[in-house]
Amino acid sequence: MLTVGTELLRGRIVNTNSAWISQRLTQTGLDVVYQATVGDDLTDILDALRYAVARARLVVMTGGLGPTNDDLARESLSEMTGRPLELDEAAAEHLKAFFAHRGFSFTGNNLKQASRPVGAELLENTCGTAPGLWLEHEGVTYVAVPGPPSEMRAMMEAFVLPRLAERMAEVAGQRQIRHLHLCDLGESAAAQALADLMDLGANPSVASYASPGEVVLELTARAPAEAEAVELLDQTEAEIRRRLGTAVYAVGEENMEAALGRALREAGRKLATAESCTGGLIASRITDVPGASAYFVEGLVTYSYEAKTALLGVPEELLEAHGAVSEPVVRAMAKGCLERSGADYAIAVTGIAGPASDNTSKPVGLVFIAIADAQGVEVVEQTWPGTRSQFRTRVSQFALNLARKRVLGLPTG
Repeated sequence: MLTVGTELLRGRIVNTNSAWISQRLTQTGLDVVYQATVGDDLTDILDALRYAVARARLVVMTGGLGPTNDDLARESLSEMTGRPLELDEAAAEHLKAFFAHRGFSFTGNNLKQASRPVGAELLENTCGTAPGLWLEHEGVTYVAVPGPPSEMRAMMEAFVLPRLAERMAEVAGQRQIRHLHLCDLGESAAAQALADLMDLGANPSVASYASPGEVVLELTARAPAEAEAVELLDQTEAEIRRRLGTAVYAVGEENMEAALGRALREAGRKLATAESCTGGLIASRITDVPGASAYFVEGLVTYSYEAKTALLGVPEELLEAHGAVSEPVVRAMAKGCLERSGADYAIAVTGIAGPASDNTSKPVGLVFIAIADAQGVEVVEQTWPGTRSQFRTRVSQFALNLARKRVLGLPTG
């Protein structure tokens, strides 16, 4: 896979295309073995293409399909394959109609987008002007798609991925992938428990990926037919669940906030939040899930002493005696949030996100997380050094998981 654009190398634009394309190619059954990002320079693009072709029979390019002189995807493919560029008259007329319909002037350099190496197929751009390219040459398939993410994704989903999936089904049978999400377990502990399942060459293969607050297991099964691959995944998932138990909290694309929402919805219960150090991140994650209004009542960001007192009823003397980052205060926050919201559960968090602490006796990364319901309030104390962003992510993940386990009646220790 090759991404083209000097703006990517200079950091002006984050290269999200590489991650998205790699994920979708993997889901289609392809192994991505090489990635490169190069600037708008013909020599560099050709060097990267030659390196890629030496290692793979499919090369996917993104970027460099615009109308300007530094858009060189077409020229590089023409040079690479020895196929001269030619104007596609139908594409040229389509471009002229596109500009006329929107009242824009059509300039000569726009015709560049209607050119293609001889024998290449143009791929329709449903979101912009630059067509993509599909070119077969000497056993290698070259695919070029636009750089803007919305245009790239639409073209890949409509015209590239289905075609690649058909080819993979013909030559390599079926590959099925499943993701299992783990909590309360580190990557090393998971790897030790699943050592034999993670052996190289196993089918399904099991790989692990760590992120703040969770570990993701990627199971990949290969079989002649889809049903056989799914059966292999089912068997391996069952064995992983037998070994890891409730550490497996979700399957597929479900994240922690979605798992909590599912638990609340199935239990017919509602939740509210009171946040200090996370500044509303927990509520934001909860409401990122469609349908959260069925179980989420409200979220309060009570950053100051005054807000904690006015909105949650935290006694001033409690704050003065123990400070905002303390077990008694977070307990009072959770209790006040539960009572004032009328929810069945309340999450409360208070901590020191850093990079500096305003209290020399309390370290950066200290956090108190509470979950309250009619049975009482439980408080957990943790210390997570790291950046401010890492701290907030870890706290929100832990708090959501604490609430999920409380709703499901699972041990929270």
